[in-house]
Amino acid sequence: MIKAIIFDLGGVIIDLGFERMTKRFEELGIEDFGQYFTPKSQVDFFEDLELGLIEPEEFYDKFRQHTDSELTDAVIEETWNLILKDFDKQRMALLTELSANYSLYLFSNTNAIHAKCFEKRCLEQTGHHLEHYFTTLYYSHELHLRKPTVESFKKVLHHANLAAHETLFIDDNEENIKGAQKTGLKTYHLQTPEQLTDIDFTELLSKYDN
Repeated sequence: MIKAIIFDLGGVIIDLGFERMTKRFEELGIEDFGQYFTPKSQVDFFEDLELGLIEPEEFYDKFRQHTDSELTDAVIEETWNLILKDFDKQRMALLTELSANYSLYLFSNTNAIHAKCFEKRCLEQTGHHLEHYFTTLYYSHELHLRKPTVESFKKVLHHANLAAHETLFIDDNEENIKGAQKTGLKTYHLQTPEQLTDIDFTELLSKYDN
């Protein structure tokens, strides 16, 4: 029986704008931005930021060094945040509905720059802090661990005092799903063009009631 649900953020709770972010960086003179960051791979200083091993200020410096640019911190921050799209009211309403019967958690591979942006945007667009929708928020840069490592899932389960076999994990990344399954979590792979609100949660969760 499922007692808790862990949600990914980007691609599940909010959509991501890789294309518009990449286009803007290239307009700013960063040729072939994809060599530094794509949905499936990233160079070390992006990963270090996501693991909380460097602060945003060091990230901005490394960004300029690697891209041979003179963009200001503010411009890099603004452009980097273009990857984050808006919060969808229907998806947030679904979370509120699910929270009546299940403990909800968020586990995101993210960084301090993006977290600051999407937390502020959530409050502006929904009228609630992101914490309102979840029991606990887990960010890779605070855990110093990233999905899809088994260690990252184990740390979340341990901290939240959750049993893997009683917990459903929802993510749009196949590798993250595989990592969660190795931990014993029940999983649902959300694949484009399906959206969170397309899931029949009554049917999905009923599979684990027996």
